[in-house]
Amino acid sequence: MSAADLPPLARRGFLARLSAAAGAAAFLAAPPRAHAAIAAAVPAPAPATSPEDPDAWIDRVRGRDRLFLHAHRQLLTALAAAHGVRTDGRDAYGVPEREHGVAVGTHGPAIAGMFTDATWERFALGERYGVTDRATGRPAVANPFLRPQEGAPPEATVPALLARDVVFLACNVAVRNLSRRIAGEGRPAQPVHDALLAGLVPGVTVVPNLFVAISHAQKRGLGYLFVD
Repeated sequence: MSAADLPPLARRGFLARLSAAAGAAAFLAAPPRAHAAIAAAVPAPAPATSPEDPDAWIDRVRGRDRLFLHAHRQLLTALAAAHGVRTDGRDAYGVPEREHGVAVGTHGPAIAGMFTDATWERFALGERYGVTDRATGRPAVANPFLRPQEGAPPEATVPALLARDVVFLACNVAVRNLSRRIAGEGRPAQPVHDALLAGLVPGVTVVPNLFVAISHAQKRGLGYLFVD
C-alpha cells in the first residue's frame, strides 16, 4: 500500500512520520552548528494516542479476562508471559483468545524491543543496551525481539503477538529520555525523539506516561502483573 492509498488521516500520519525520520537522519549527519536549524524544521509526527483520550488503547484490550503485563528490563519475559497467557488460557482454562485480552507496557530498557531493525542499527541500540548478536558476538544491529529466540516459544515475538491482538505500549517519557541520551549533552533531542517515534514497530502505541496508563487500566478492570 502506498501513501496515496491511505485514508486522509492515516496518510497525514504516515507522511509526518516519514518526514520526521528524514529530518532526524539529516540531523545526525549535520555538523553541530546546523543542529538548531534542523531541529526547527523537523515536523512533529502524528500522535499515537489522541490528546483528548490517551487511554483509547484500553478499549482494544477486549474480553472477559484482561491483563496488563508491565515490562521494565527484560522484554522477553513479558513476551513469553503474553504467549503463555493466551495459549494456556485457551488450552488449559478453556478461555478463547478473543476473551483473553493482554497488554504489554514497556519502559526502561524494555522499550528497545518496540523499535524496528533499522532503528536499532541507526541508533546502535544493541550496543546501548548491551544486547549481543549470538552469531557474531558483537552488539546486535537488529531487534532480536522481532524474531524467535533460543529458550523461548517461537511465537513469543512482538510481530507474532501483535498478530494475536496483544496490545503493545511504549512510554513516551522513556522514549524522550532515550532521545536525550542519544543526542548527547548540548544537542537538541527533539529530532532524535521524532525519529524514534517514526521507528517504532507498526502497531505499537505510545502512551504519555506508562505509570498513569497502568493506573487507568486497573481502574477499568485490567489485572496487573509486573514481569521484570
